[in-house]
Amino acid sequence: MLYTVRVRGIYATALSLLLHKKGFLLSDVSKVLLNRLPIIPSQKTPEVTVKSLEKKLDYLLVIGYPWDAGESVFNTLIEELPYVIARRGSLGLYTVFDGVSMGDCIVKGPNGVEALLDSGECPSKGARVRVTVVRESLEKARKIIVKDILKVVGQHVIITRPGTGVTFSEHIRNDEVKSTLLSLLQGIIDLSNNHVHFRSGAKLAQPTQIENEVKSLLEELEKLESTPISSEERIVRRGEFIGILGLPSPTKEYLDEIRRTVTPTIDKHHSLKSFGDESSMLVDCAETQISIGGDIKGYGIEYYFAKRDLGRFIILEHHKPDGEVITLGRYHVETVRLEEEQVVLEISKKMKSRGVLDGLGVEKRPGDMVKTKVRTGEWYIIHEYYTPSGSLLGVYANVNTPVEIGPSKIKYFDLYIDVVKKPGKEPEIIDAEELEKALELGLVSSSLYKQAIETAQYLKRKLSSTYP
Repeated sequence: MLYTVRVRGIYATALSLLLHKKGFLLSDVSKVLLNRLPIIPSQKTPEVTVKSLEKKLDYLLVIGYPWDAGESVFNTLIEELPYVIARRGSLGLYTVFDGVSMGDCIVKGPNGVEALLDSGECPSKGARVRVTVVRESLEKARKIIVKDILKVVGQHVIITRPGTGVTFSEHIRNDEVKSTLLSLLQGIIDLSNNHVHFRSGAKLAQPTQIENEVKSLLEELEKLESTPISSEERIVRRGEFIGILGLPSPTKEYLDEIRRTVTPTIDKHHSLKSFGDESSMLVDCAETQISIGGDIKGYGIEYYFAKRDLGRFIILEHHKPDGEVITLGRYHVETVRLEEEQVVLEISKKMKSRGVLDGLGVEKRPGDMVKTKVRTGEWYIIHEYYTPSGSLLGVYANVNTPVEIGPSKIKYFDLYIDVVKKPGKEPEIIDAEELEKALELGLVSSSLYKQAIETAQYLKRKLSSTYP
């Protein structure tokens, strides 16, 4: 089946080309893409939206209704994008399900999934409930949130009961369009007991499509209200598919190659764009220069940022496949150099507190020093730990996707497995079981898993030969 997709954000050109090639229809296409891409857009309402997250530009959000549409696009992107990191919602946004209260406002749903009930009063333990998912969990630290209301989603509207009034997507700004949409509800729905939210796709729909969908969703609400709550945990009505894809630097390089087929694109285009306004502006300037016959390299921009921070402080942004992001720093930039198109940095940080060095099991004290070696293109970062007198405490080699360098920041995706070495002892691979679990959960692909294992084995040999 051909599903219709809307693509937005900094990866839009490359992703639109990729999805079009895989047979998906592109709809609600921006003017920039219409001028750039050799496609004829569909006039249908988009069933799936793919967009970069506004404040987390290393990630793509895929959201779609019906469920099969979103899942199809999500799986296609996983298959086509090398080394991509994937997290998907277990139940789906606006999914209605029957569950059982576990007490303390916790509801157990299908497949043992637990959700937090956002309700004025928690049901007693063992009570059967019918709830709607209002927030999915796509990160380790976030819980699924449900409400004891009924919310049914369609292509153009979402109806909530009980509820009142009408709201519009932020993307529907035209007052005339809003007035037309409101008029379609007259005589069809009681807004004193139902809340109607017009989705962004409503502005593209024909009046009969809106009217028919509202009537259909009202029939489904009546059915949901009249159907007894099941004695088993089960999905009663499937809502929207929702998933997030993390894009490490090799994935972005692949998207660079696709984008380059239709418009001037420097190497590191998407990597640099993902750092925000300043680096994005430099990319635009560089590609303008290319379009008139210049030759500017993306790694030169990375080198510029690294050199600018020489003698200053930077942070390491440590992204985990499960969604956790850890900020490590502040590291002092000691040296910066360029070696065969790779940027090499040596950075350091003094320890301020007592504790134990993770993985090494060695005590750390205030004044101890960590010296870190970073090189673009490598699948690891090496941390060396020293006493104030210069004695080596141990070495920790972190396995991760190749680093990206931007303004006062180095970022990468951690791959769980690491290698440690204490003085006088052989190197040891640690946390391999966490990588195995990530593979089982579908967070990392088989290719990313294989790369991480091979890197750890390489590091074991390297640390053995490099350090006493």
